[in-house]
Amino acid sequence: MMETTRAQRPKGAEVSGRRPEAAPGKLGVDGTALTKRVGLILPQTMPYSSWERLGKQIALITDSSTWWLGDWINYGERVYPDRYQRAVAGTSLNCQTLRNYAWVARRFPMNRRRDRLSFQHHAELASLPPEEQDEWLDLAERNRWSRNQLRRQLRNRSVGARVRPAETSVTLHIDQTREERWQQAAGESRRNLHDWMTMVLDQMADLLLLPERRASKLALPAGDGMIVLTPAVSDEAAPVAAGEVLVLSGGERPAS
Repeated sequence: MMETTRAQRPKGAEVSGRRPEAAPGKLGVDGTALTKRVGLILPQTMPYSSWERLGKQIALITDSSTWWLGDWINYGERVYPDRYQRAVAGTSLNCQTLRNYAWVARRFPMNRRRDRLSFQHHAELASLPPEEQDEWLDLAERNRWSRNQLRRQLRNRSVGARVRPAETSVTLHIDQTREERWQQAAGESRRNLHDWMTMVLDQMADLLLLPERRASKLALPAGDGMIVLTPAVSDEAAPVAAGEVLVLSGGERPAS
């Protein structure tokens, strides 16, 4: 039998003992680990450096998957408006969770996303105007803030040497039942009542008064997720008059 020489092998048929490296920009896990639908199989002995690197790879894939799902939903809404909800129902994820991912993905076009910051960093800033988003992303990246550190900085609302505007006092008289409901809602978003009321009122004022936001969605933090409010009009591009009723995303019940 004639032996096939190196020169006679078809192009691309080289045999190598090395595992081909992943293409730049693509995610994967170390070849020493076997990934399965319900678990991760590791070798009996594994150097600490390899185990540590594997954890970082898994964390990166987990964070990236939120962007992937958000972009997937937005593509489906745009290309398959009459069928995408059926595909969403076929996933194992909560529909509201997917809507939250999609909303954040829409707020940050691909060229404005920071790969050194997590999806949750971006979610914390999603309700801000683009120029403020970029400013906070710069600070978070430069100072290596965690998501929680960024959240604390946002609460303080102090960026560099900015001078805080003069403050005034507002007295609000409410009944005990309403106060308890508001306190509960503030707790769900991990804020005190004052910060929660300020946030909600600021976002509502922007939605009603700023032309560029009148057709946009309003997201209110609720625990680790968000409640998305949308203008009650069929065409999202149409302006919304002040006082227009807002409904919970999905249109199930009106929000007061």
